Amino acid sequence: MDKKTLIGKKIKDKRLQLNLRMDDVAKHVGITRSTLWSIESGKGNYTIDVLLKLLDYLDLPFEIKFDESNTDRDRATRVNSALDKKINRFLMMCIEQYASSINESSKATYEKMNNSGVLQELIDDYEDMHGMSTYLINDYIDKRLNEVKR
Repeated sequence: MDKKTLIGKKIKDKRLQLNLRMDDVAKHVGITRSTLWSIESGKGNYTIDVLLKLLDYLDLPFEIKFDESNTDRDRATRVNSALDKKINRFLMMCIEQYASSINESSKATYEKMNNSGVLQELIDDYEDMHGMSTYLINDYIDKRLNEVKR
């Protein structure tokens, strides 16, 4: 089973578990019923924004998998799944907030931050940064992305 089909199945299973109608979920997320059907069947093309809204509405987790062979990242952090979940939530918040601040899609922001190494920096500095204000984090991301461009 390909990844899109697996994602669609998870979304459909959770919707059915919550006893939600397709029409209600689609309306809340801001898509059509047929688009939701396409996603659930693994056939749809959708943006990361739509996927994030669906996952949030259905209370499904979103995880970003990183190369476990990265020796720079503390091994105890990788093993501790509770901390990994906190880091993933922190990364999603950083991506969403920064994307919103520059009027860009979450997907484009994620790709830019991932390709530039900024996501890894946020992971590495999670302990220092997770308590910072959104303004300071956005400022940090902006400065790092601009430095990488040079």
